[in-house]
Amino acid sequence: MKKLALLAAITLMGMSASCWAAVNATVLLNNYDSNIPILYMATPTSTAVPAPVSANVNIQLLGGPDAAHLLPVVVAGGTTSIIPVDGVGFFDGGVGVVPGVTAGATATLQLTAFVGNNPSAAFQATWTQATGKWDDTPPASPPSGVPTLAVPAGGITVGAVPEPSTIALGLLGLGALLIRRRK
Repeated sequence: MKKLALLAAITLMGMSASCWAAVNATVLLNNYDSNIPILYMATPTSTAVPAPVSANVNIQLLGGPDAAHLLPVVVAGGTTSIIPVDGVGFFDGGVGVVPGVTAGATATLQLTAFVGNNPSAAFQATWTQATGKWDDTPPASPPSGVPTLAVPAGGITVGAVPEPSTIALGLLGLGALLIRRRK
């Protein structure tokens, strides 16, 4: 009985692994192939330049069947969904799995670029594109059947968000206090 249960478990695991490869859509997680760098502006009036390493710019790609169902696209075989941008505005995370999309179907993708580790204070671009299927046994180099990430031609420009000074915050607090005392 134990052997039968073990055999059934192994069979189910094998079937689920082969279904994963057939069901999940994939894209290449890089902007080298599209040659559209992530740009960075140190101040609101500065010129946009390819994001330097010192700016600590990261990207996260969200994907799904439509704009209402976007989830993080993770690197195949891992759990990473945030990828650092190198010193000249480019990133490369390998192959990404698009959740909820069948291999070969069209997916909605949203590239979010942000400074530091806060994706909520971010700059975004959204588009749709075809996906592929990647068989990771044996790993191909480069993977065949996985389309290039079609980053929009306008690209993304990330800027440093200026923080309010202590004096500005103090004046706002004083103003609020005066308004409250009047009432």
